[in-house]
Amino acid sequence: MKIIPNVVVENENTAYKITLKNTSNIESVEVLSRGDYYHKDKIDYTVQNNHIVFAYTMNYLGEFIVKVNFTYKESKSVCLYCVDKEMIQLRPFKGDLHMHSVYSDGKTTPFAMALASLQAGMDFVSITDHDSYEGSLEAIEKVQQNNIDILVLPGEEVSVGGKKDMSIAQGNGHILSVNADKSIQKQREKSEIYEKELQDIVKRLQKEEIDTKIDLFHYAKNIWVIEKIKEAQGVSILAHPNWVYRDGKYHLHQAFYKEMLKSSHLDGVEVFGEEKIKEYNNMTHLTALQIRNKHKYLAPFANSDAHDSDHEVGERFSIVFAKERSAENITHAIKKGLSCAVYKRENNEHQFIGKDELAQYVYFLIKEYYPKHNSLKSRLAKLYMDQLINGTSFQKKIDAVQLKLKNHANAFFLDTISIKKK
Repeated sequence: MKIIPNVVVENENTAYKITLKNTSNIESVEVLSRGDYYHKDKIDYTVQNNHIVFAYTMNYLGEFIVKVNFTYKESKSVCLYCVDKEMIQLRPFKGDLHMHSVYSDGKTTPFAMALASLQAGMDFVSITDHDSYEGSLEAIEKVQQNNIDILVLPGEEVSVGGKKDMSIAQGNGHILSVNADKSIQKQREKSEIYEKELQDIVKRLQKEEIDTKIDLFHYAKNIWVIEKIKEAQGVSILAHPNWVYRDGKYHLHQAFYKEMLKSSHLDGVEVFGEEKIKEYNNMTHLTALQIRNKHKYLAPFANSDAHDSDHEVGERFSIVFAKERSAENITHAIKKGLSCAVYKRENNEHQFIGKDELAQYVYFLIKEYYPKHNSLKSRLAKLYMDQLINGTSFQKKIDAVQLKLKNHANAFFLDTISIKKK
């Protein structure tokens, strides 16, 4: 049993169509709110060519159940979701903003990482090699040359303490630079300018209420990276804050972590990263959730931190809500905090971190929207790979899959054009 649309807007009378193989012996149709225990409406409907047609106004935000009851005491149910007038204008986009290629310590080309991400259902991705911007640019070039249907954002994982100390990073950790218009590492190579800018930041920090245990000169390196990403029109995401290095210590000084969460201009935090020991991620998101930034809400992210094309790609990802899939719109949504971090657990279960209203919505989308979306994206990636390997055009098949993706989205989400006209 299917219903269209699946996502509708609050307080708008909306027409629905349920597709059912057998529409005989229907006793009643009910609408129930999953969140409001006491909400239950029996509704009027008509049957037209094996379709149940009705109109209804959802007066609550959240998930609803449409239940079709039969005279022989059985029933079938289908779910839909009600959002507000701002959210109905946005679409969910699935992405991974942390992975590596042969340009640093990865084992696969940047282009192969982009194709693997598409096969895992991603709409957007960033190749973030250690202190290297070039890998992401190569991925963008190859994707555009081969007309691959995935958005690749330029990226770089900046070792804040300095490139020579990439892994330990002197306790400064790593920060992801996404969609910046220049390399952060290249700017740091101008050592005289870099040292002068650090001294200027220290003078500013001395006037702020910073944790007295913090060495301001070392901490200034973190602020420098965040500010340079901002100047380059990018977004800054703190990577794996509780990653434990070989000596048993967190590679990021935890006082720096908490101070960045509280007072810096970070855009987001990677709350789910590569998980070798579960407690690392648990500590990360617990700390991130409990400390509020004085400037803004920090967007949560889940990323694979993959180092080859079959290394946990698709196990962790983020859903970002934007008007359309473009670099400008994705980064704008991140800066507004419109993201939800998702970690795929055992038995196809998922863990979510994000604003409550977004996490609830993403939970619904994972169940109802993404199974077909992921299947079509995987099919699309395989067609591209077959085309590249065989040197034969599969464009007609590619066009057909892309049309199915478009039709799936258009049927699932209420047409927003009609809402704008009202």
